[in-house]
Amino acid sequence: MNHVSELNHVNIETTDIDRSASFYTNVLGLISGERPNFDRPGYWMYMDNVPIIHIISPLPDNKLLTGSKHAAISHFALRIKDFEAMREHLTNLSIPYTETSVPSSNRHQFFINDPDDVVVELIHMPN
Repeated sequence: MNHVSELNHVNIETTDIDRSASFYTNVLGLISGERPNFDRPGYWMYMDNVPIIHIISPLPDNKLLTGSKHAAISHFALRIKDFEAMREHLTNLSIPYTETSVPSSNRHQFFINDPDDVVVELIHMPN
């Protein structure tokens, strides 16, 4: 039985929340929206009406809110609508990227780094 219904959000802790929010707005088109009044500043970045990226300042001494500094997540992925339009957009913004194809499929990917070197996969999955 599958107990998971969706990926809800990705949380990014950074000392420069404004820089990260600007990246996710200007590069990926997400919009900063409503966010609870937590004890630290941050942003919730929305895709449509869903806050999929949470950006927050670290706790004192860079202690993580949750998780472990020893945890390893290599990247997270966002599905994109138009591969060629994204290539042009990344090029126009001078965002370095790596382009790959998924073997034996018509899926194509870009890999980019956010300002804190979080790897973001942008995958195009034609119908």
